[in-house]
Amino acid sequence: MKKIVIFLSFLFIFILFCGNFNFAKAEDNYYYTASVDHLFTHCLLAYPEIALSKNNEMSLHYNQDCITHLEFKSILKELYKNGYALVDINKCFKVENGKAVKNKIKMPKGKKPIIFSFDDVNYDHKKLHLGMIDKLILDENGNIAELTNINGEDKITYDREFVCIMEDFIEKHPDFSIDGAKGTLNLTGYDGILGYRTQKSNTKNRESEIEKAQEVVNKLKNNGWTFASHSYGHYHMKKISVEAFKKELESWDAEVKPIVGETQIYVYPYGEWEMVDDFGNLSKKHKLLEEYGFKLFCGVGMQQFYSYMPFNKNIKEKSLFMDRKVIDGFTLKNRKTSLLPLFDTSIVYDYSNRSLIN
Repeated sequence: MKKIVIFLSFLFIFILFCGNFNFAKAEDNYYYTASVDHLFTHCLLAYPEIALSKNNEMSLHYNQDCITHLEFKSILKELYKNGYALVDINKCFKVENGKAVKNKIKMPKGKKPIIFSFDDVNYDHKKLHLGMIDKLILDENGNIAELTNINGEDKITYDREFVCIMEDFIEKHPDFSIDGAKGTLNLTGYDGILGYRTQKSNTKNRESEIEKAQEVVNKLKNNGWTFASHSYGHYHMKKISVEAFKKELESWDAEVKPIVGETQIYVYPYGEWEMVDDFGNLSKKHKLLEEYGFKLFCGVGMQQFYSYMPFNKNIKEKSLFMDRKVIDGFTLKNRKTSLLPLFDTSIVYDYSNRSLIN
């Protein structure tokens, strides 16, 4: 009986200690309510010696619009050093009465939230063998890997594309991710997704491509990655007709949504958006986006902006809008001030590989 009493006493003290410990941990958190920096880039220049070669037809485009795998690794290090931590974009808002509203973000003291998203993760035909990876795959152990065919030989790597690089970085620095958050893949569908030809125009092996893509998507989701729509055909919002725009949404729903699942986030191609028509009313295109279930709308801008749009006072139904800061070759070279205090561009700039073309 005496032993039982002693055991229960120790158990009580242990529980009390744990309770106080957890309480202290809770006190180390705070609610972040300001605008959140949202960074985005494109698929990385996995092989910059190929991508930025003067003999590469895409080299000028790549030099302006993309970053190298070395630059991305350096950016993660600098963000971490400067106190940033990844958050899930879906945690930044909640839906009330059918509309997205801002949500408070719970953060550890000393940490600032950052969102990272990646556009055009489809590895379309026109970019194959020109310096990017060919596709994301699952290796023999079921882990995400990168597959690239170089000079007729398939090469599997784990350190050339943002998915593997970020997962490795978070494994080494788990406090860089809040609640397991990673990044958001903003997908089109006209030439498939993730390197798989899942589009309906592929009449040869579409079903097997969908099956393989689904396996990769499931793994990404399990690892904390999320998905957003970047349209189906990467159109110009100002130029596309309402009828063609509706077909865009139908194609996304038919070909991409069944693989990646529901998403409430719409990322405008080229950052071009249209909420109001020429008469000051909500545009038909924006109404269509809402009808298809999108709640948060993302544009492009080098300043923090996370607010309700449009500003027209006559329109009571507002939508939640978030700008994203582009990280590419141009901004690394020319927008140093805009990217402070996130990171110093002179530290992350890949001078060696950029010199191949500059």
